[in-house]
Amino acid sequence: MSLNNKEVIEERHFVVKKVYDPVLRFLHWWNALSIFSLMLTIWLKKFIREYENGKEILYRYHTLIGYALTAGITLRIIWGFIGPEHAKFKNMIHIKSFIKLIQTRKYDDHDNWGHDKYAGLLYIIVYILMVYQIFSGLYLAAKIFGMGPLTSYVPLLKEKTPLSSFLKDVHEIIFYISMIFVLLHVFMIIFHEIKRKYPMAQSMFSGNQYRKK
Repeated sequence: MSLNNKEVIEERHFVVKKVYDPVLRFLHWWNALSIFSLMLTIWLKKFIREYENGKEILYRYHTLIGYALTAGITLRIIWGFIGPEHAKFKNMIHIKSFIKLIQTRKYDDHDNWGHDKYAGLLYIIVYILMVYQIFSGLYLAAKIFGMGPLTSYVPLLKEKTPLSSFLKDVHEIIFYISMIFVLLHVFMIIFHEIKRKYPMAQSMFSGNQYRKK
């Protein structure tokens, strides 16, 4: 950190701490880019006409990007158990903080380093949903395109079956839930930056977090 940055932090009565490790930050942006790219392929399909197998090609790209997300989520889950303190899933669950929030109705983050103690459980739920997305996506890729590690277990059959219809429907529902989460996540970062008057968005670039003294 430069001297100027230190002076600014001191003037604002902030403390700074290195919280997010490089592996966590890399996986965060890898998964974020993968999820956004998957969403982009879904948005684009509405503008692609049926000529020259345009939609099929787009779905194949969707599947390939899904492999990238599979790798990223798998590594993030592993890192959530073996990584440093603020990467671990156990540090995302703060039951006592929830109880205190309900009792006092006051948001308190002065002792909260790492993932927000009130939103940590939501992050874990999102990871669980992503695991479902990965499984259902791999199943549908094997069934429709004969692609992926499940091709040995799932017959190539483009006709719908009750199982594939169910997996696809839930897959699409979770897609829209994920969109809502992304928008909410970005909104809350901007909201807290404006309300708390200290930087938050940069923490997944630098690894630093700021808190009031």
